[in-house]
Amino acid sequence: MRITRRAALGLLAAPPVLAQSRDWPNRPLRLIVPSAAGGYEVYARILAPRLGELLGHPVVVENKPGANGIIGMQDLQRSRPDGNTFMFAHIGAISIGSSIYPNMPFDPVEEFASISVAVTSPLVWLLNPTQPFRTMPEFIARARAEPGVWRYGNPSSGSIPHLVAEEAKLRQQIDVPGVPYRSTVQSLTAVIANEVPITVDSLGASAGHIAGGRLRALAMTGRERSDRLPDVPTMMELGLDEREWVAWYAFMAPKGTPEDIIQKLNGVINQALREDAIATRIRDLGASPRFTTPAEMLSFIRQEREVFGAIARAGKIKVE
Repeated sequence: MRITRRAALGLLAAPPVLAQSRDWPNRPLRLIVPSAAGGYEVYARILAPRLGELLGHPVVVENKPGANGIIGMQDLQRSRPDGNTFMFAHIGAISIGSSIYPNMPFDPVEEFASISVAVTSPLVWLLNPTQPFRTMPEFIARARAEPGVWRYGNPSSGSIPHLVAEEAKLRQQIDVPGVPYRSTVQSLTAVIANEVPITVDSLGASAGHIAGGRLRALAMTGRERSDRLPDVPTMMELGLDEREWVAWYAFMAPKGTPEDIIQKLNGVINQALREDAIATRIRDLGASPRFTTPAEMLSFIRQEREVFGAIARAGKIKVE
């Protein structure tokens, strides 16, 4: 086939990233997790070895904590869009941060490439077992009668537990100040030590403490009761909420990553999540695998941003 001089120049001018996508991957991949070890990053570490096997090169998890995910996301933003760096982040970093940080340096929903929402986990309202309340309605009634007296542990400013707690306060018209902590581990420890009586957090993070009797589960935020806690009612069935709330965790890549790489990553992620060994490990932590296309993920996270933006505005929530 004869190639004209103009066509040849066009090939020479083709972006290097597009040329490299044909033989991708050709080296180990970085998976940025914008949080400290010990939290939701466990899901990334469950998936990473299998993703490496499916892709033919190791997937190395790198924790980049700080500023509710902003530090890690800035690392992703600076990375080349060649498919060799991607991110596993939480709902707070992706869909909540832009609503509560006045000086957010970027919009993760629009400025990163969506790959897949991979894991979801219901939240659970948790109480120190020495507290006298046995049900969520009992706690709400007491908090309503004693405004400002009762406090809740906030695992991280701008996290989904933070926004869900603030939405519940608005809905139930109760004055329960939040005590900010820097991580789920710290807030759960504070409730166990009775520094604060109550918190809300993911079932995945709290299931071990509930099983060990260190925390009492009052209510779930999912649509249905959890198989892990079949005796614990949902906020919806108690008539205390109109919708479910779940924590979710998703994969994203730098903007401009070639579409064929995005689709391949999406395919291997969904393939891994469908395998019994991985799905069982995720469910054992109280979470569930989720299967989405990149387009479905983008639509979903945009909708979530609108919901949490409305809550942030109603509660006047801002984080400096």
